[in-house]
Amino acid sequence: VKKSNGQVLAINEIFEKYPTTIKNYGIWLRYQSRTGYHNMYKEYRDTTLNGAVEAMYTELASRHRVRFPCIQIIKTATIPAKLCKRESTKQFHNSKIKFPLVFRKVRPPTRKLKTTYK
Repeated sequence: VKKSNGQVLAINEIFEKYPTTIKNYGIWLRYQSRTGYHNMYKEYRDTTLNGAVEAMYTELASRHRVRFPCIQIIKTATIPAKLCKRESTKQFHNSKIKFPLVFRKVRPPTRKLKTTYK
């Protein structure tokens, strides 16, 4: 069906079944650049597919200077950890991963010892 002959009947948002668990998403896309059309596969870790797609749009806008209307999403899928390809996604699959606490603010033990200036 051509775009001129088609008709949009309804637009329904599909909500995530488990919106609090983090998942791996694979996005196959095609975008138009200054030199031509390019196919691409990207992986993202997010709690929702909407969040992963939003991250994809911002990444393509920043790294490749591609605007929103020039991007066509071909397919999206939730990917199990063993099938992930990208190293940026695989680094979070370690069960013993740790993150440093970079900023710890030392607080006074009582309110009386709190001063504005030191």
